[in-house]
Amino acid sequence: MKQYNAQSGTARWGFWMTCVWFLVYLFTTQGLLSAAVLLGFAWQAGLPLGVATVRHLADDTQLLIQISLVVNLLSVPLIALMVWSKKGSSWRDYMAWRWVSIGRVVVWCLVCLLAVYLTGVAHHLLGWPQSDFMEKMAFAGSPLMLVLTVAVVAPIVEEMVFRGFMYGGFERSLGAFPAVLLTSAVFTMMHFQYNYYELLNIFVLGLVLAWARMKTQSLWTPIAMHAVNNGLALMAVLATSHG
Repeated sequence: MKQYNAQSGTARWGFWMTCVWFLVYLFTTQGLLSAAVLLGFAWQAGLPLGVATVRHLADDTQLLIQISLVVNLLSVPLIALMVWSKKGSSWRDYMAWRWVSIGRVVVWCLVCLLAVYLTGVAHHLLGWPQSDFMEKMAFAGSPLMLVLTVAVVAPIVEEMVFRGFMYGGFERSLGAFPAVLLTSAVFTMMHFQYNYYELLNIFVLGLVLAWARMKTQSLWTPIAMHAVNNGLALMAVLATSHG
């Protein structure tokens, strides 16, 4: 078994325990927390608490945006538990909370936008269809709520899970390049709301984010890249739909 990565300065879970904790995270956030928040909204609205009500509310895009925001915020303590449950771990080192120069972050953001643009051009040239998921979000809820959810909270929490906790565990056991590939693949599978063609674009985005995490050894870099990408995409959709 490989030793702990000397550069990290902290103990980290190996491959299998990283997978186990990720499944616990999925079950808790996508299952228990999501259901609890949905039922909370139903109770507040005076609706009957049951499966039929949950299914009905799950079709409300505006409500789903609010639920996503709440669930993401509530999941942060669980992520902390996933890290601190490993004896000898350090939150700062495990999650790579290391400062990086603004110049490097800007360069990586430009690399990210270039990669997204090129995959978008390829998507268009090949005539692949696009889902209407982003358009539905643009017409649901206030722009401020959308920006907070999509361009601020989601990038931070998702990067903590994928390029923070998961990358750290996979890198410890498998090395950097397998960690880049595996975290990108799992990151892609979690975006099931998009169609198969768009998932290829998301996989490329995941590769660039993980590559930046590997090269800068800082989680701040992919967080900034993810936030800029989501923010610009959201602004474009809002401008189109409300123009």
